[in-house]
Amino acid sequence: MRWGIEQEEYYFKVYDEDKNVVAYFQPDYGQIEPKEREHEIIERMLKHGETITSGLLYMPMVKFNIRDDADYSMDDAISSIEDALARMKQWREVIGIKGSGYVIEHAWVRRAHTDYDMLAILLTVRFNREVRLFKKEIINALAELLDLLVEMELI
Repeated sequence: MRWGIEQEEYYFKVYDEDKNVVAYFQPDYGQIEPKEREHEIIERMLKHGETITSGLLYMPMVKFNIRDDADYSMDDAISSIEDALARMKQWREVIGIKGSGYVIEHAWVRRAHTDYDMLAILLTVRFNREVRLFKKEIINALAELLDLLVEMELI
């Protein structure tokens, strides 16, 4: 699968081949001092393609398909929750995966900021090499993991 990437302020939107947003990537810019110059320093890092070794990948994890304006039978509600639980267990398998170019060190679950019926996952991804802060290098570093998530039917 071909992936696309666009910079948005200090993070990157990751797109699939159909131009759907599948993830957000926030590079770990390291300890930036002084704090009052953080924006200026990050802008410089991006402009000059400085290197990073990790970042956070934020992705949709599971949708419950339970709307506020509807009533459900007990069986329908249980089925939705069981489907969501099965998907969450698939995501749990991703934590600790080591690819040839990365390792997933940590994962956190949070309610998605765009959809209250969805949970999102935030993965700490550490690369096995330095990655320059250029779109092509970042997407190349993420592609192996993204391809695996497609193979696991998580994207």
